[in-house]
Amino acid sequence: MLEDYHSRTGTSRDLYERATKVFPSGVSHNIRTFGMPTNGSYPPYIERGKDGHIWDIDGNEYIDWWMTHYSMILGHNNPHVAEAIHNRLDTGHHFGAPTEPQVKYGEAIQKAVPILKKMRFTATGSESTMYAVRLARLFTGRPLVGKALSGWHGGNDALAFHLKYPYSDDSFYNGVSFDFNSRESLDDMLKNHGNDLAAIIVEPVVGAGGGLPPEDDFLSYLREETESRDILLIFDEIVTGFRLRYGTTGYGIFGVTPDLLTLGKAAAGGMPLGVYGGREDIMALANPGAEGGRWVGGGTFSSHPLTMVAGMAVLEQLRTKVDDYARLNRMGDDFRRRLNEMLEERNAPLLGTGYGSINFISCLTHRPSDRITTPGELGRLFDHTKQDTLQALLMQEGVFGYHGLGALSFAHTEDDIERTLSGISNAVQKMP
Repeated sequence: MLEDYHSRTGTSRDLYERATKVFPSGVSHNIRTFGMPTNGSYPPYIERGKDGHIWDIDGNEYIDWWMTHYSMILGHNNPHVAEAIHNRLDTGHHFGAPTEPQVKYGEAIQKAVPILKKMRFTATGSESTMYAVRLARLFTGRPLVGKALSGWHGGNDALAFHLKYPYSDDSFYNGVSFDFNSRESLDDMLKNHGNDLAAIIVEPVVGAGGGLPPEDDFLSYLREETESRDILLIFDEIVTGFRLRYGTTGYGIFGVTPDLLTLGKAAAGGMPLGVYGGREDIMALANPGAEGGRWVGGGTFSSHPLTMVAGMAVLEQLRTKVDDYARLNRMGDDFRRRLNEMLEERNAPLLGTGYGSINFISCLTHRPSDRITTPGELGRLFDHTKQDTLQALLMQEGVFGYHGLGALSFAHTEDDIERTLSGISNAVQKMP
C-alpha cells in the first residue's frame, strides 16, 4: 500500500530500526509514530522546516499541518524568533536563576491576558495543568477534578484518564468526567460528585476530542454551574491560546472568565513552554511558606531564557496580526467546508471537524446521520485502524499531520490548501 513512501524514505526506515532498539516503539512520545506501524511502516525523520513545509532526512517535502503540535503559528524557522535565540546564546543559555527576559515576557503575556493576575512558567503543558489542579485542590480542600471525555491535558497522573472511547481507563488519582457540550452529562457529574469537586478543567475548543467548539453557550452554562457550587473553572488554553486570536479563546471569543488558566505552544512558537495562573488569591498558595500551601513550582527548565526571548519575539509579531487572525480562521473554516463537501459527495465515512485554524479529519465506522457536537459521539463512531491508514496514505501524498491533520499557520498558502485537498482526495480513493 505504501510502496511509493517506502521507496523514498530509506534513511528514515534505517533510523526507525535503530530507534526501536533504544526507545519503546522507537519514539519518546507515543503519538510520534503517527500511526505508521499499524500499516507495517515507520514515521519520516524530519531534518528541516520552512514556513508551512518540512523536509525529511531523505529530502522529501511535506505540507505540514502538525506544526510542532500546533505551536508553530508563525511557520517554521521564523527569522525573528531564530535571531532572538541566536542573540541570547552569546551570553549563556540557562542559569537556573531569575533573568530579565522572564520578567519582560511575563509582563507581555499578562498585558495580553489580563485575567492572569499572577502566573508561573514551566517547561511543559503537562506541568502547568498538574500545578493548576494542585492549586485547585489546595484552595478548595476538595479531592476531585472533572474533565471532558477525550480531553487531553498532558501526561500527568491528575488528568490522563478517559482519553479514548470507550473511556474505560480509570483515573490515576481522583478524576471524573463528562461529555463536552452535553448539559445532561455535566449535570449528572455535578449531581454525583459536585460536593467533592475542586475544579473542572476544559479546553474552550476540545483538541484531541475532534477540535469541537462549544455549542449553545455551553461554556457560560459551565461557568454558572461551577460558580454556584464554589468549584474552580480551569481553561486549558495550551492549544487555543494565541492560536485563534491574540490572547485567549475562552474569554476573548466566548466571553467566559475562568479562575485559572494554562497556556503554551503558540505563545512561544515552538520553544518549551507552560504557563499556569489566574486569580491572585488562588496563586498566593504558590508562595513559599504560604499558609495551607504545598509545593507548587516549576522545574529546572522553567522560564528558560531561550524560551523567554523566543516568546517575546513571537508575541511582538502576533500583536500586529489582528486582521491576519481573522483571515487565517476563515481559511481554516473554508477548508473544512470544502473538505466535508468532497467527503459527502463520495459518501466516505470520514468527517472534518474543528474551529478556525484547527482542523481534524476523523475516520468513522459509518457516516453520521446527525451533526456531531460532543467528543463522546465522535468517539463511539471513531475507527482507529482506518485512521492510521488514512494518516499513512496522507504521508505518502506529502501531507504531514496527526488526528487527520492539525492546524494552519500564518505561513500556509492557498496553494497548500489546494494541494492538501488533492492529497486527501487521493488518499480516500486508495483506502481499503
